[in-house]
Amino acid sequence: MSKLRKTLYAALPLAIAGGIWFGHQTQSASAAAPAVITQATILVAPGRVEPVRDPVSLAFESPGRIVAIEVEEGQAVTTGQVLARLDDRLAKARVAAAEAAVSAANANVLLARHGARAEDLAAAKAEALAAQAAADHRDAEQNRSEKLGAVGAVASAVVDADSAAARVANATAEAASARYKALAKGTRYEQILSAQAQLDASKAELEAAKVALDQTLLKAPHDGVVLRRFAEVGALVTTMTPAPIVSVADLSKLEIRAELDEADVAAIAVGKTAYATADAYGDRKFPIKITRITRELGRKTVRDDDPRARIDTRVLEVIAGFEGTPGESLPLGLRMYVHVAR
Repeated sequence: MSKLRKTLYAALPLAIAGGIWFGHQTQSASAAAPAVITQATILVAPGRVEPVRDPVSLAFESPGRIVAIEVEEGQAVTTGQVLARLDDRLAKARVAAAEAAVSAANANVLLARHGARAEDLAAAKAEALAAQAAADHRDAEQNRSEKLGAVGAVASAVVDADSAAARVANATAEAASARYKALAKGTRYEQILSAQAQLDASKAELEAAKVALDQTLLKAPHDGVVLRRFAEVGALVTTMTPAPIVSVADLSKLEIRAELDEADVAAIAVGKTAYATADAYGDRKFPIKITRITRELGRKTVRDDDPRARIDTRVLEVIAGFEGTPGESLPLGLRMYVHVAR
């Protein structure tokens, strides 16, 4: 037997023994290794913080000159709080004139409804009696003149004058009697309606004047925070091209409008819980819940710092509300990332 073959025969038992030991160790290691646990895939969608109710830009409804702006940017305001004022001198004068007109119209209505006083009735009755007495006297004078004229004792001109005077006296007596009867019967229903209509018109004018006065004040439509102030005291306000004076937003309820890639839209649903992060807050996780999902794909508007991120992909807007109130007052427009399990 050659030397080389003896060497191979001597090495063969060692190789077999080594193979058996290696197989045993591999089998032991495989038995000791734990099972691999597959974790759920987390989708990350960039978004921005915005209020649940959109900010509103407030402008005056009437022209004028700004005499005061009562708030500054970042200031909290309440519903109905005055934010700015216009010069209101003319508007106040119109309100005063309208109030006086209402008082006068109301007095006319009361007069029409109550009718004449007892003293007025007595005076009218006395005037009617006096006028009738004067008419009776003129009738007697006319009769006497006609008799004397018939025998030629007086001229015909005297007879004609006495006849005309009698007719005037009778007409005056009839007019006085009619006035007395009208006062005794009271005011006509049509006159009362006319006086009431005038009162209603005066009240409407007063309301219009008050509205014009109220339009010199710019008030907050709801609780919120002043985001921007666009005007200064002394500026002239016109209604041809109304310009906003301030903008206000309700920051008590915030949400995130995120953009989910088109390829991941099947993994999202309303009511799903997630969390949001922001570079400014480090590792802090803000719990959120998906509240709304839009129904139309659009172009990406939120850019991130990853140079590998595609900008030509289509996205679906997803709105998520914060669970509870965030610990800090998150600024509007803050870029955040929504993390949601697939």
